[in-house]
Amino acid sequence: ILTLTRPNGPLTIDCSTPVKKLQANARLHAYLTSEIREEDLQAVLRDLARANGIDADGPRLRTLMSWDEIRRIAAHPLVTIGAHTINHSNLKRLSEADARHEVGDVRAMLQAELGEMPRHFAYPYGYASAVGCREVGFARDAGYTSAVTTRHGVLRAEHAGFLHALPRISVNGRYQSLAHIRTMLSGVTTPLANAGKMVVTI
Repeated sequence: ILTLTRPNGPLTIDCSTPVKKLQANARLHAYLTSEIREEDLQAVLRDLARANGIDADGPRLRTLMSWDEIRRIAAHPLVTIGAHTINHSNLKRLSEADARHEVGDVRAMLQAELGEMPRHFAYPYGYASAVGCREVGFARDAGYTSAVTTRHGVLRAEHAGFLHALPRISVNGRYQSLAHIRTMLSGVTTPLANAGKMVVTI
C-alpha cells in the first residue's frame, strides 16, 4: 500500500500485485508530474520515501558517480560530456528565471569541475509536456551548440535549422539488441512513431 498526502485528503494506492504495481507507477507519475509543483517535488519525494521506510540518500550516495569518476571518463577521446540541468526539473513547469538558471548555470558548474564548457544539452524528460519552443530558446540563449529532446527519430539534413530541438534514438530497456538499434538507425521507425513525420523537432 502506498499513501499519497494531498490537500484534498490522502490517496491510498494498492501495490499488492505486479499489475497493480504498474498501475501504481502510472498513478504516482501522474501525481508527481501534474499535481505537485515542480519546486516542491524534491521535498515531496523525500517525505514519500521517509513515510515508506526508504532512505532517500542511501541509494544516491552509493550509485551516483563521483566527480573524479566523471573526470576519468571525460578524458576518453570517444566521450563528450554534455549538460542536463542542475536538478533534472521539468523545465516547462518552472518560471522563466528558474528554467534559465537550470539550463544555463549548469554550464559553469561543469566547466569548474571538468575544465571545459559543455557544448551540448539534453532536456530533462524531453517529451512534449517538458520541452517546447520556450525551453528551446533557453538552450539556444545559454550558448549550447545543440540540444536533444526524447522525441524518437533520426537526424536529417533539415535538422540544421533545429539544432536545439533534435530527436534521438533511445537505447533503453526495451530496445537494447543490435537488431533493434540498426532498425531504429535506419530511420524506418521514425514516421511510425511520429504520425508519419520524417523530420521530428518539437
